[in-house]
Order: sequence, then structure tokens, then C-alpha cells
Amino acid sequence: MRRFELPRRTIEAFDSAGVQMDFLPRVAGAAETSVHLATVEAGGTIGVHRATKSQVFAVIAGAGEVADTDGVRVPLSAGQLVIWEAGEMHQSWATTAMSVVIVESDGRFETTEHHREL
Repeated sequence: MRRFELPRRTIEAFDSAGVQMDFLPRVAGAAETSVHLATVEAGGTIGVHRATKSQVFAVIAGAGEVADTDGVRVPLSAGQLVIWEAGEMHQSWATTAMSVVIVESDGRFETTEHHREL
């Protein structure tokens, strides 16, 4: 598991105003990619399971914890993301109500210099 700060930028292109955008890692070499939005209530969990594809788990609101194969819980809050590789066992818990964007892909997630590893 790799953990990153979710980079946020003000968007002014196309005469945009009042827009803040969080940037997920790019997906390279993918034949299939899916995007999901999950809401996990406080005390809820997405149970332990094996990632079938590489996966980004980006918290957009709230806070929780995540663990990979070693089972060690690591805090994760709004503005942060983790990347699990295909085959990695993992689980997540919400310590407060938590909204999460989950991207699964058979491609590679490519972080940039803006994704500061935590």
C-alpha cells in the first residue's frame, strides 16, 4: 500500500470560477477502468478482501483507517488516498462518516510530483 496527499488545485480554465479540483493518479495502459463512489457510515467497514485490479481509494470527506496485508491500521482522512496493487489484501474502516472515490483498473496508476507520499 502506498499513501499520498490528494493534490488540490484551483481551476480557472474555460472561464471557470469557484472550482477546486482534486487530482487522482493517471491510469496508464488500461483496457478496463471503473470508478465508484462509496459512502461509509461512522463505524462501518469495507471488509477484508483481495484487490482484483489495482485500486485507488481517495477520501473526499470524513476520516477512517486502512490496512493492507500486514493488518496494521493507518489513518486516512479527506484529501488523502491509498493505492493498492492487484492481489493485495486490504480493508477500510470509517471513524466518521466517510465519502470515498474508488478507481479500479487493470492499468498502472501513475502519480506525479504533486502526489506527495505520506
